[in-house]
Amino acid sequence: MISTTLCYIKNDKNEYLLLHRNKKENDLNEGKWIGVGGKFEEGETAEECLLREVFEETGLKLLKYHLHGVIKFVSDKWDDEDMYLYSATEYTGTLKNTSDEGDLLWVSADKILSLPTWEGDRLFLKPLLSGRDRIDMLLEYAGDRLVRSEDLTEEVETLTSSVISCPHGFSTRKGGVSEGMYSSLNLGMNRGDIRERVTENWRRFLESAGITQDTFVCGKQVHENKIHIADETDLRPAYGEGEMNVCDGYVTACKNVPLAIFIADCVPLLLEDKKAGVIGAVHCGWRGTVSDIEKNAIDAFISLGSDPKDIHAAIGPAIDKCCFEVGEEVIDAVYDLIGDAADGYYSRVRKKAPDEVSEALNDDKYMLDLRGVVKHRLIMCGLDPLNIETVGGCTMCDPGRYFSHRGTKGNRGSLSCVISMESL
Repeated sequence: MISTTLCYIKNDKNEYLLLHRNKKENDLNEGKWIGVGGKFEEGETAEECLLREVFEETGLKLLKYHLHGVIKFVSDKWDDEDMYLYSATEYTGTLKNTSDEGDLLWVSADKILSLPTWEGDRLFLKPLLSGRDRIDMLLEYAGDRLVRSEDLTEEVETLTSSVISCPHGFSTRKGGVSEGMYSSLNLGMNRGDIRERVTENWRRFLESAGITQDTFVCGKQVHENKIHIADETDLRPAYGEGEMNVCDGYVTACKNVPLAIFIADCVPLLLEDKKAGVIGAVHCGWRGTVSDIEKNAIDAFISLGSDPKDIHAAIGPAIDKCCFEVGEEVIDAVYDLIGDAADGYYSRVRKKAPDEVSEALNDDKYMLDLRGVVKHRLIMCGLDPLNIETVGGCTMCDPGRYFSHRGTKGNRGSLSCVISMESL
């Protein structure tokens, strides 16, 4: 797999800058008219590659540009390729007359589709020229012949809560560029997915949540109860350099410090105290919950000047009582956490016949409402029930919408949730 960029630069005469590939030996694009672009260098993002390639080939520095999406090329002759498709409308600098690969020419928009180019290029050029915002596409070639095309464009689906006012969101699987078991908006950085695709998925998710930054706080989650009070030093891009925090929740009073956690059945929790200017993101697995990670999060809020009655909480998509089968030891731990109120959050599933003689052989199971337990614990910690909202459904029941660890036996991508206090 290689990653490339391709950009179509537009001037104020409704002309686009094209490269007539007529100089380079053994050029697979020989004779074709295409936009400007090239391959990612090691460690580059799509945006960095775009700006570098355009400047190197044209002498222009782009000022305003838009990423339409990813065109996936599959071939029996060349390496598979993810091409990040851009258009640009503002630039500075002096245009080169030529490049090492061909002649640079401004071409009227109404003439572009009649020029010699790849058959598949016309399929993404037509919507680009018509002004379509999002273009994701699969193009498969046998030799030089296009044998399959598929429009993969799907809007990012991000769930939000009415009780939280800061930019935030809970992701679903929809609207990304990953494939196979990661399809399509996989946000997991250690699941085995292609790095550049995960980075693009994160860009889309943050944008859909109304977050303007491309750096955020995340870490290695270990199903415990540690809460980290975060600041600007914890920020990192997807696949960024540096050590990751080992904890299952974050709280911050800093603006422009988005907080993110990863999920694939456990309960995602976003917290906000607008009055005190504090936000939080917490990964509430059953182990973290019964060891009181929710109280630790609220205590961290209090340490930053928050009053629990002012905290708003959004509980996102997670495995629900219909699918969350646990053993007796989990139910016992829930009783230890919330007392007799635990009666209302589980049901018993008898596995053995009623006349089973030995209690030692009893393997009854229980169906647990973990989201209900999390909400109950938040109320015990002083939150107003009217300030708590549950959004989204059961991750295991809806595999087309969510990733589920239990439902796939671990063969999956990751969901996420994020929250940020943005500067005005």
